[in-house]
Amino acid sequence: MPRSINVSQIRQAIYEASGIRGDGAPSTAVLGQWFHDGLGRLIGDSAAPGILATLADVDADLEIWKRTLAAESYARIVGPRLTREQAALRDAAPQVLAFWQASRAASDWLAELCWALRSERTSPRFASAAPWKTLGDWMTTEEPLACELQEPGWSDSVRLIGVADAVVRLAGTGMWCAVELKLGQTSPEADLGQACLYHLLLTKMQEASGAVADAGTLALISFGPERQERVFSAHELATARRRLVDLIGKLAGVDQAQTAPHAGLSRPTSFPPVTRNRPAELSPSAEHLELGRGLIRTFAEYGVSVTLDQPVIVGPTFIRFPITLGRGTKVNAVMRSAAELQMRLQLKEEPFISRDNGQLVVDVQRPDPQTVYFAEIRDDLPRPDPRLGGSHIPVGVNLFRQLVCVDLNRTDHAHLLVAGTTGSGKSEWLRLALAGLLVTNTPETLRLLVIDPKRNAFHALRESPYLWRPLVFPDEQSAGEVLAGLAEEMDRRYRIADGADSFAQLAGRSAEPLPRIVCVCDEYRDLISRSRPERKLIEEQICRLGAKARAAGIHLILATQEPSRDTIKGPLDANMPARVGLKMGKAVESRMLLNDGGAEKLLGHGDLLFKDVGKPVRLQAPLLTEAERVEIFESR
Repeated sequence: MPRSINVSQIRQAIYEASGIRGDGAPSTAVLGQWFHDGLGRLIGDSAAPGILATLADVDADLEIWKRTLAAESYARIVGPRLTREQAALRDAAPQVLAFWQASRAASDWLAELCWALRSERTSPRFASAAPWKTLGDWMTTEEPLACELQEPGWSDSVRLIGVADAVVRLAGTGMWCAVELKLGQTSPEADLGQACLYHLLLTKMQEASGAVADAGTLALISFGPERQERVFSAHELATARRRLVDLIGKLAGVDQAQTAPHAGLSRPTSFPPVTRNRPAELSPSAEHLELGRGLIRTFAEYGVSVTLDQPVIVGPTFIRFPITLGRGTKVNAVMRSAAELQMRLQLKEEPFISRDNGQLVVDVQRPDPQTVYFAEIRDDLPRPDPRLGGSHIPVGVNLFRQLVCVDLNRTDHAHLLVAGTTGSGKSEWLRLALAGLLVTNTPETLRLLVIDPKRNAFHALRESPYLWRPLVFPDEQSAGEVLAGLAEEMDRRYRIADGADSFAQLAGRSAEPLPRIVCVCDEYRDLISRSRPERKLIEEQICRLGAKARAAGIHLILATQEPSRDTIKGPLDANMPARVGLKMGKAVESRMLLNDGGAEKLLGHGDLLFKDVGKPVRLQAPLLTEAERVEIFESR
């Protein structure tokens, strides 16, 4: 059975080994995703014209075209998103400015492409369509790619998977070009390596189809925020391609040679072993593949034409089947088929059907689910700052068992809102979050304020030296007064801040040790249901802390069983963009928390959706065993 590995894993290995960082303007991950989404909406395709089609309504002048696309891009893509997510991005002004400048440079680039096509209208290839229509037909964005590699000396073949930013295919010529688009630069070597991987994928797919394989080129276009372009021929990429194939064999664990990997693209580098990806877990079994064939047969029974021609991905608790729509098949027809799939295939839970990177995927519960334990991901937590301690909280592992964390230093991760029904694993997730902080901190760098209405969720911490004050039981003391005391500590820290705008600066200027304070509150709904004065006091303090506490090194993690409009309202919603949604009872609760449905279809027991500013991502929370809890909570 072929091993599976994706382009992102390989890029990360190159990035970690290179030690090189780009000097482009910084950007957050979500702004990068917005940038790529915006390009897709600008271009469109043959079925759905993009914003480029607005050029039909203006004069044929290149500068007018550029101004038109820039205005439409801001009015229809950039502006609404910045307005909707302004709370999460309020401290990221330089990144937002660089994002808009890069978006404008990208719209100028597309306008120039259309102008170049217009100037060749005498060619038969362009005579029958407007230039923006031709570009939409020839250029696809977010295109899923997959190929199988087998090299001498490998113990098994490797399935390489990726999603190309853009692919241009010139109709009737056999020529094509892989286009990799970058918002800024994180590592020039890793950026080029990632682009070469997409060229490799397309070349292999061309060879498999019997088409011309050596006509392809590669364009690496970065917007940092000014546009920079590099174009490579297939011949120029030959050396990099050989090194990439060697690296793929090493990372997938199939290369039996004992020599060090030849990973460098511009210079030799050495790569650390990539144990956290655990490639052996990614190969689907015969039972998993038969389940996929059953999905396709069931869709066909109900008149929905789909194919399963992309690699199946096996996660710890569910299997992801990427599906391709047949001709004339509508997305809604697939989305409405979940109940029929469950009945016909006798599944315990209804399949989770969603969009992922421009493709429809069907997530089905594994017949042989696996538990991911905290001990497995403990070493994957980022190393703590020697002076400030650890700021990362483990959220869960993705389909490739890679750990996803929130970073309390980030504006959009400074506070967390968690929701899930009984049995979803909400309290277990809170204990996981605390464990992740405790193992990367000391009492000098971290203090906890724990509010426990149930009186049993955090009992093991009752004697912990990490407590900022003793465990808070709201039936014995006012949670509102406790939060008011935390807000007073925030104000005290600001008084000694001397203009510091981050916790790192504040700690550096303080004459006394300033540990990070994390306030964890289980059953937030219970707190605000006690009395009207208590609710008012709690909400006032939550509003103050949510808006100002990050730079003072104070953070909130609030959990509730009922993510209703009455619970998640106004300031709470605006100041806590990072959300962890475990299984919920109703779709409306999922939409209230995540601005998207789906949490009502999760499997429970740590199956979750994580959202910061982008679309929710499905993860599996590692389990903190009782023994681990005692070792971490009681021995520190």
